[in-house]
Amino acid sequence: MTGIIKILNFVTESGLIEGENGLRFPFEPSAVLAYDAAHLCVGQMVAFEFENGKALNISIQKKPRSSAEEGSRKGGVFRYMGFDQANAVRTFRFERTFVGEAAELFTVSMDLALFAKYHITLQEGPGLCSRLLTLELDVAGVPVFERALTETDILAHVASRPGAAARHHKRPAPPRPV
Repeated sequence: MTGIIKILNFVTESGLIEGENGLRFPFEPSAVLAYDAAHLCVGQMVAFEFENGKALNISIQKKPRSSAEEGSRKGGVFRYMGFDQANAVRTFRFERTFVGEAAELFTVSMDLALFAKYHITLQEGPGLCSRLLTLELDVAGVPVFERALTETDILAHVASRPGAAARHHKRPAPPRPV
């Protein structure tokens, strides 16, 4: 059977699914399949079984998208999920979620030497990567789930900083005392 998550309460560790037939089925988080547990949210479409009035074996149900829905999905907000680092390469993780669907996971890797070369702080990394992912979706409309930050991306970021043009010109010499 399929239904929609109506209530999801992490404090009391309980939830409620309204089935396609209008009946409501309570559930516990342990009834959600492990790989879907982190992606569950209110409004999520799910498939489930029921026994003794309770929902069991709950999994996220992906619904087919119409072309109108596809157009409304074009954008999206990325949520920063942290990073991994191996040697001098840092990989930032992001997710994008739409109601009724599993989260889409995105990663952007970058060489820390590029950050040092262009005086970019590590704190700027997540924002830079998020803007890059958003821009690519707006332009291409097709998501790129794994991407590496290039020197061209870094140069564009540096040029977009406030006062970037002023930093590239020589400063005039201070006036000499008379």
